[in-house]
Amino acid sequence: MQRIATTLAVALLLGLLAGTARADDRPGVSLEGSIEAIGEADLTLHGVTFRVTALTRIYNTMEQPIPFGQLTVGQRVEVEGYLGSDGFYYAHKIELEHAEDRPDRVEARGRIHALSEDSLVVQGFTFWLTAQTEIEGELALDRYVEIEGEVQNEQFIALRIEAGMPGAEGGEDLPEIEIAGPILQLQDSVLVVRDFRIRVTAHTRIQGEEDQPLTLADLQVGLLVEVKARIDQNGQLLATKIEVKNETHVEVHRRKVEIKGFIRALTDSTLTVGGLTFRVTNLTRIHGEDDQPLSFADLQVGQFVEVKGYFDPRHQLLFALKIEVEDVDEHEFELVGRIEAIGGDSLVVGGLTFQVNNNTVIEDAWDRPLTLADLQVGMLVKVKALIQPDGTLLATRIKVRKAFHPVVDVRGPIEALTDSTLTVAGLVFHARPGIYVIDAQGQQATLSDLQVGTVVRVRAVVHPDGTYWAMRIRVLTGEDAQEVEFKGTIEALGADSLIVAGLTIFVDAGTQILAHDGTPITLADLQTGQIVEVKATIQPGLGLVALEIKLEDFVAATGQADSVRADAVVVQQMTFLIDAQTVVVDEHQRPIAWSDVQAGQQVIVYGRRPAPAGKTGATTAGTTYTADYVTVLGTPSTTSAEPSALPATFELAPSYPNPFRQQTTIRFTLGGTAPQPVTLEVYNVLGQRVRTLVQGMLSPGRHEVIWDATDDAGRPAASGLYLYRLRVGNQVQTRSMVLMR
Repeated sequence: MQRIATTLAVALLLGLLAGTARADDRPGVSLEGSIEAIGEADLTLHGVTFRVTALTRIYNTMEQPIPFGQLTVGQRVEVEGYLGSDGFYYAHKIELEHAEDRPDRVEARGRIHALSEDSLVVQGFTFWLTAQTEIEGELALDRYVEIEGEVQNEQFIALRIEAGMPGAEGGEDLPEIEIAGPILQLQDSVLVVRDFRIRVTAHTRIQGEEDQPLTLADLQVGLLVEVKARIDQNGQLLATKIEVKNETHVEVHRRKVEIKGFIRALTDSTLTVGGLTFRVTNLTRIHGEDDQPLSFADLQVGQFVEVKGYFDPRHQLLFALKIEVEDVDEHEFELVGRIEAIGGDSLVVGGLTFQVNNNTVIEDAWDRPLTLADLQVGMLVKVKALIQPDGTLLATRIKVRKAFHPVVDVRGPIEALTDSTLTVAGLVFHARPGIYVIDAQGQQATLSDLQVGTVVRVRAVVHPDGTYWAMRIRVLTGEDAQEVEFKGTIEALGADSLIVAGLTIFVDAGTQILAHDGTPITLADLQTGQIVEVKATIQPGLGLVALEIKLEDFVAATGQADSVRADAVVVQQMTFLIDAQTVVVDEHQRPIAWSDVQAGQQVIVYGRRPAPAGKTGATTAGTTYTADYVTVLGTPSTTSAEPSALPATFELAPSYPNPFRQQTTIRFTLGGTAPQPVTLEVYNVLGQRVRTLVQGMLSPGRHEVIWDATDDAGRPAASGLYLYRLRVGNQVQTRSMVLMR
């Protein structure tokens, strides 16, 4: 239990952290995993969507408060929340985590709502029982239990279950929590004190130190208060008593600042940590690891400290509220940032130098091993390090961060349904066990409750292999129009249509086409390679008709590198600038040096739109962009895309049909007089291999291969643009095809 020492003449409060821990024992759930989707006020992981409210506390890996807007798809988080009476999950705490070499954990506390021989349902989560599940007590319907488990193959596996006595209610024995400190925020009957969001009700007793009665209107940001609160059935803190401690008013702001690092400088009233200088006042609490009170004079340059404070906008100063001296020998340091420099045994990230030795684990975004030589300046990485006694940082793990996975939102009737997939608007969506399904009444359902013909809205993430994985399925009622929303790359343009993510979308007089800043443009202003967000309806006999097409801030180009310079590459008449922040990888997503890239290689380039000049959004051939991500698919080709220019050694013909739905035929001709080593492979637009069709020695002559639109594991490939690459010896030729489910 942490002791809270204060110089504010506030009584010593015991049990702040212990109270927090006890609060986590209330009915609810805790889930670890990577963020699969983010909405305006919700996020999804493992197919479970948590709503985020004004009471949700969000922290980064340094336990610093951050806004919801800083969370991104792919980040690893731990979410603590509860199942509301409306059938939705609500998050009361979200904390960013670093990657772990273990299955994601899941916990639940509450009554058993369903029970079978091999599973039980608590808080809407289905937990599967195995021979290894440890069970304490007797399981029965409506019995209160605490479950610890892990996520395996997108199923919640129970590892330990502790059952309460019959009739026991979780959370009823929670003591009253006491919290003291300045009011950091006050809005709509909710006040924030020390990271706790507390609701004030008509039953809350508010008073001054002399027991004089006060009202909510008497409270204001900065007042020092002592709050007693209890937890309601929805996991919210309800204030039972608020006491204003004295007339001292601390100027605070919602913008709190927390940082860990070494003290780099000290003056009579300030200290500098991590480039931030904090003002120390008589309100600042200073203590060591054993909670022993310290004075400002006890601090020294070189000590490792954690500083919690706030920014005063009126004085434009950082004020320290708490300084804690920590033992560097046991401290781990974690950081996310771009590589700024690389040495023989070190690298610089975020202005900090990390030493690298033989024990440092270096991995790419797909957990494949790398070496220090594989890393590049500009790469975004997560670094985990140990702080050595001499103050140096020794990296224990370096991990390259994953690229963005697009999200698709589709509305329409279910065209096909299996135990693990559903087809809507021609797209096949994979559904994990326990997928979050909401029926027409707003109640949680399962995939087996759905039927062909039911109008649903499916929100899915597009995985790197091009497959669509459903995150949330909602049954719709009274929906006449079938609507589709998705993001993707423009693969082709016609007079009144365009192809995006393998789907043909028609444009009519009602279609609104917008630049990335909202400026109206026309279909003629669009070009292949641009990334757009499309909202469309499904019209019988016609197909997808766009309601709105909006340019994103990114563009993409796939094809042969027409020219390569030290600072630029030209693909499809678009010039992409290469700088220190550009990530360059090969077809296996392994980092490579830009100097190794040559003209003639097949590449996929994602870049950022330049600042607008002239007519906003009207891009033409020759526009210059800044490259963020480059995937190099193979060795330089000595051939052009025109068959007439191909060498006599081989010829790769266009696939037929193209576009196709079920299968397509790929034809190629080998020259020469003797068998040659041949490889024919299919790649998605992210440069990842989907299927190996041919690998071996083939004789000269004509050959044809049928691709049945499945990957190497036999799984159906998703709609979209694909590249098929023929390698004969050291020569490569690549063409494209479009799969339309």
